Amino acid sequence: MRQKIVTKIATLGPAFIIALSVLPILGCAGQPTHHVDDAQHGFSDVGLWSQILEGSGRDQWQKPDEVIKNLKLKPGDVIADIGAGTGYFTRRFAVAGGPQGKAVGLETEAAMVEHMRQEARRLNLTNYEAHLVKPDDPGLGPQSVDIIFFSNVYHHISNRVEYFRKLAKSLKPNGRIVIVDFYRKPLPVGPRPLEQKVSEETIIKELGQAGYRLIRSLNFLPYQYFLEFGR
Repeated sequence: MRQKIVTKIATLGPAFIIALSVLPILGCAGQPTHHVDDAQHGFSDVGLWSQILEGSGRDQWQKPDEVIKNLKLKPGDVIADIGAGTGYFTRRFAVAGGPQGKAVGLETEAAMVEHMRQEARRLNLTNYEAHLVKPDDPGLGPQSVDIIFFSNVYHHISNRVEYFRKLAKSLKPNGRIVIVDFYRKPLPVGPRPLEQKVSEETIIKELGQAGYRLIRSLNFLPYQYFLEFGR
C-alpha cells in the first residue's frame, strides 16, 4: 500500500494549495516512514490524501485533543481553520465548540471543500462549514471569528506580513491567531528540507510586523511549536 501511494503521488500535477501537503506517509504500524517533500501536489484525489493525512499515526504526534484543550475554546466561539485539508482539525473544532460555536474549514482546493461538506453531513455537525477561498484571501468577514488557526501551512503563505495584516480585520475583539507548525530542524515528520520550515523566531517577527503580539508559546508537541497571538 505504501509503495502504491508513493507511486500515485509521483503522477500528481503541481497545484498551489495552502494545505497539509508535506506530512509523512504512514506505515502499517502508524509510524512515519516517508516524507512527501513540498512539491505542492494537488489535492483532487481525496481518497489518496485522506490515507496520508488521516493515518492513525498522525494522532500520536499531532495530539489533536491536547491542541484543542490548549486552544481554550469558549461556548459560541467561531474558529476558522485555514488550509484545513481533509478537515482533520475542523471537525474536531466543531465537536469541541458545541452547537453554539462554529468551525469553518477554508481551502483552495474544491475537492477538499466538498469532502469536508460531505463529512459535516455524515457526522450531522450543523456547525461545521467549509468554503473555497483564494490563496491570498480567506474571505472572512470583518470581526467574524474568535480564533484563526493554522496547522503545518505557514510556509505556503505568500506575502505573509500583508496577509496577516488583512486577517486582523476578521478577528473579533480579543480574537486570537494560533499557529502550530514544525520546528526548523531535522524531524521524522513534516517537510524534509530545512528551507521549507519556518522558525518560531521568524513567525514572531513577521506577526509583530503585521501588528500582533505573542501571547503564549507552548511546547507540549514533540515536533511542533504552538504559538498564540493577539492584536
